[in-house]
Amino acid sequence: MSRKLRRRSPSIAPRTLAGICVAALGWLAAPKSASAQERFGDKHQLVISAENLFGFSTEHFGQSQPGGDVSTNASHFNLLFTGSRQQDVGLFTPLGPQVGGHFFIIPSLSIGGTIGYETRGASIDTPIVNGTRTQNQRDESTFVFLPKVGYVLSLNDLLGFWFRGGIGFARVGSSGNNPTSASDTLWLFSLDALFVVSPFQHFGFYVGPQGNLSFAGSHSQTAPNGVETSFGNSYRSFVIGTGLFGYVDL
Repeated sequence: MSRKLRRRSPSIAPRTLAGICVAALGWLAAPKSASAQERFGDKHQLVISAENLFGFSTEHFGQSQPGGDVSTNASHFNLLFTGSRQQDVGLFTPLGPQVGGHFFIIPSLSIGGTIGYETRGASIDTPIVNGTRTQNQRDESTFVFLPKVGYVLSLNDLLGFWFRGGIGFARVGSSGNNPTSASDTLWLFSLDALFVVSPFQHFGFYVGPQGNLSFAGSHSQTAPNGVETSFGNSYRSFVIGTGLFGYVDL
């Protein structure tokens, strides 16, 4: 009488399964090696930043007009917004919120910059006998571009310093009313010493002093009669600012 052999499917003992689960959880919870961690400032890291979001600044704007030097001093506190003050105090500022892009070509060494743009326009409606009179105000625009080279001095995975500097450009232009058109142009030295906090991978924020100092500048304007006037100008600022950034390894 033949006897049929039944092949039993392999099974995993409960103790073995529990051991595998414990080992897997331990592997996930264990700290990764230094080579697997992403620290702010690593090689081939791309940083996208939102800058000048919050802070306090002092600014000085000077003009060498034909009748003598004219200077304007202003202080400013902002939270997520910086409006034009040119019409109020004769000063335009390159310190509005900006977006930045920086790339670490080697560990701790970054190249990149920040850029900002704003345009403004307005009109005034005044009631008159037969209806309403509309008077257009000056149209204005501001453009700021600040290329920067940076160096990160890491204290640990959480804290560090980001030193940045470069030569940048700022321009404000206006048209309409009197004068018919006008523009201010500045070439700037820009320096930052930022204290960086990165509480999570791929995210961080900074706070620290930032300075801008012009080494060349000019103002030009055209009167309604077509006469053009130009003279030199200067600018300097000191800021205690705050910004946010995110970073990824490429």
